[in-house]
Amino acid sequence: MTFKVEKNKKIMSKKITTLFLVFIVGFMVIGSRPAFAQTSSIQAQLDMIASLTKQIQDLQNQILALQQKTQEINTERQTQVAELVKNLRQGSSGDDVKVLQALLAADPIIYPEGLITGYYGALTSKAVRKFQEKHDIEQAGIVGPKTLKKLNEFLKENPIAFISSVSSTATSTINWKRGHDDNEDNENEHGLCAIIPPGHLIAKGWLKEHDRPEIPTCQTLPPGIEKKDHGDNEDDDEDHNVTSTPDIVAPIISSINVTSITANSATINWMTNENSDSKVYYSATSPVNTSTTQTVNSASLIASHQLNLTGLNASTTYYYIVVSKDASGNTATSVENSFITSQPADVTAPVISSVSTTNVASTTATITWTTNENSTSKVYYSTATPLNFGTALTSTVSGLTTSHSIGLTGLNATTTYYYAVESTDASSNTATSSQSSFTTTL
Repeated sequence: MTFKVEKNKKIMSKKITTLFLVFIVGFMVIGSRPAFAQTSSIQAQLDMIASLTKQIQDLQNQILALQQKTQEINTERQTQVAELVKNLRQGSSGDDVKVLQALLAADPIIYPEGLITGYYGALTSKAVRKFQEKHDIEQAGIVGPKTLKKLNEFLKENPIAFISSVSSTATSTINWKRGHDDNEDNENEHGLCAIIPPGHLIAKGWLKEHDRPEIPTCQTLPPGIEKKDHGDNEDDDEDHNVTSTPDIVAPIISSINVTSITANSATINWMTNENSDSKVYYSATSPVNTSTTQTVNSASLIASHQLNLTGLNASTTYYYIVVSKDASGNTATSVENSFITSQPADVTAPVISSVSTTNVASTTATITWTTNENSTSKVYYSTATPLNFGTALTSTVSGLTTSHSIGLTGLNATTTYYYAVESTDASSNTATSSQSSFTTTL
């Protein structure tokens, strides 16, 4: 519609110019004729001039009507962006991302590629990190509350609107949506434009990249300009129809930690700001030699990384380095870190030795023994043999020690007693001695 209006205005302007020239020539012809000829034809000339004057007035009225119609159409199509309210991250898409990219691209140092695609890819994430670094915000590459606040400050200083194209003849309207043909019927498409001041430069880097003129106050671009922003590179990072600068920035590694440490295994965890693979070099010697040391790895491109190390030695310090490579082959390597595996699980029962009976009397006796590790003390005793552990009397001391001594009381005089000692360590490993005996006195 806009393109047709502009074209019709030009046609009518040419008509007015032509009629004006005819008008002038008519007067010249009248003035150059003799008096007798002028008298006979003057009425015809005056009639022709009146007709031309009426045609000029009609054309001027049509131009005025077209100008008013153009203003109405542009007013209806323009929708100002009040503020950005949604958190955005890599993988997001839509008009919010277009506004984000336009604001970032206004600074060619932050976003030199300046691609206004509506897709939040690696290039946009990189530009967001640069924006965050410039404004002392944590460089996460994600548009959160702090980044939104700063972006909205810029949006107030640099107002942006969406202006829709209403027919297939309006494809010269500002339209940064990719992948469409200029001759298609794009009834619902819309693009960004600057509101104030006139001549304000939105997306400076992107305009330079695609040889665009400065964008004035939400008005149309010259016909044919839209064709200049269609690239043929199918491998573009932000938009599969646009050629962009290759990704040459390595992932950023953060939040490295070790969990689930046992005597023989551990889990290494870390984060990256973009999807990338996972690899860990580890060794019991430092510094880690990445040419010869053991590795574990995963080719999956992810941002949250976790790899398990197994077959480790107990009570050993291990040194490790994590490495992540993105889809473009850019590699990031961490500094060396370390962890210590835990002690091996105790599965060995105490060793009992030196079992003996002391202080034997008519109704009492003391049983002593030693163990090679701290453990509890227990004596099973009975006058029946072989000793039945299920029915025998017992005496227990729960403290852990290596020197054991338990006194038996309430015994019968001149009676033979059969007994065995038992010790259990802190890991619940239990050892039991063979059966021994003693005889009380009178």
